[in-house]
Amino acid sequence: MPMEHIEQHENTPTLYDLYSSLIDNEPKLITNYVPSVESAQPQKADFLSGAIRNPDHEYDKLDALDLNSMQAQTEELRHMILEHAEIGKYRPVYEEFLDGYNKKTHLMSLARSFNHAGDEVEKATIKQEYMQLNIELYGAPVETTYRSIMQEKLSRIDQKELTGQAQRIRDELFQALDYAPSSERIERFLPSDDTVEWMHDVAESLYGNMLAHIPDKKTFSAEDVRSVFTEIINEEFGDAAADWKVDIEAATSINVKSTEKRIVIPENRAEMSHQALRGLVVHEIGVHMMRAVTGAETDLFPLQNGLSDYYDAEEGLGVVMEQALKSKFSESGIDHYITAGLAYHDSKDFRGAFEVKWRLSALAAATESGEVTDESITKAKNTAYGSVMRSMRGTDELPWFKDLAYYNGSIDVWRHLENIKGDDLKFMFVLLGKANPANSAHEQILLETKSTN
Repeated sequence: MPMEHIEQHENTPTLYDLYSSLIDNEPKLITNYVPSVESAQPQKADFLSGAIRNPDHEYDKLDALDLNSMQAQTEELRHMILEHAEIGKYRPVYEEFLDGYNKKTHLMSLARSFNHAGDEVEKATIKQEYMQLNIELYGAPVETTYRSIMQEKLSRIDQKELTGQAQRIRDELFQALDYAPSSERIERFLPSDDTVEWMHDVAESLYGNMLAHIPDKKTFSAEDVRSVFTEIINEEFGDAAADWKVDIEAATSINVKSTEKRIVIPENRAEMSHQALRGLVVHEIGVHMMRAVTGAETDLFPLQNGLSDYYDAEEGLGVVMEQALKSKFSESGIDHYITAGLAYHDSKDFRGAFEVKWRLSALAAATESGEVTDESITKAKNTAYGSVMRSMRGTDELPWFKDLAYYNGSIDVWRHLENIKGDDLKFMFVLLGKANPANSAHEQILLETKSTN
């Protein structure tokens, strides 16, 4: 409910009315960090040709934002929500939620200021504040984790028998990173086999009825997926999800929009396999939608859409449940972590990160004869450009750490599951609304909530 509609409701809007207005005012960084269509392709072409060192996009959506108005509306809502008679013990939860909105709005303001800074001194000042807030919101890549990931990848490349062009590319890569072989392995967290097997049993038990709705066929179109999703929602959730629907429309990926109670399927989605659809059912419906539905059945409205700092756990749990279903752990989000690490720990600019990433990708795809084809190099460069662009969108220079959630989220969830292995009561809180069960403050909030049914 937009702000202008609040006063039309009643003299005193309910807390849910105000929360709904707050959701409508959510700072949409992903949307506003997309470069203009007019600048995207020319910048990419100039970059890949070597005509420019780094891209310099136009961010028309970011530039058009009325950030002062957004901030003012959030502040008005802050006052009305925090002083509302219904808020009770949940005042700190809403306060933190509102603080998150203010921080994200300010991050966009800093990105815009950085893009239009008059000189390098001004840019350096803005950069410091931007990165501090960026880390506060999303965390930073842990250096030992980044070094461990890179050590593993570079060691594999070092052991390959390469010739000709591939050998030259490897030499360039190692020089760019000052790589030196080491026998001392940098360890990072892995869940135990017992925990993975326990979670496999949990996933089979929890999602068995949902998965039974998938027909016995090899491939599924977008229409097939919508049919399966709709059937699961109607028959497995019943009245609890009566308002939810599944739409096919222009989109880049399947997305659960909890604020709209919709699951969106891309209209041009390629047909998927039976196994891929099983993973999607677990990830999209069994985690993202289910946690929204269970959260809506509590007396704390933000559990429908996410407490502050819930995002890592949300994405991580989706990945973990897919892996649990297959009884196979694998690290997720490695590519994003490498880009962030290159920028943050090795001070690589867009070009520097790109030159490392395409070489990593091309050498990983080297032929059995130890060569790298021109075709694989072209493909690697296109992929690397998109990957670095995703990390540095909004400014083209400063890494945005939002996508660390794909690695951190799954690892944090697996670490939490390792700690509660076999404790079914503790596991109940994992799916009780959009919170981070590994966060002790969130756990306490979950313990204090009541069912509204």
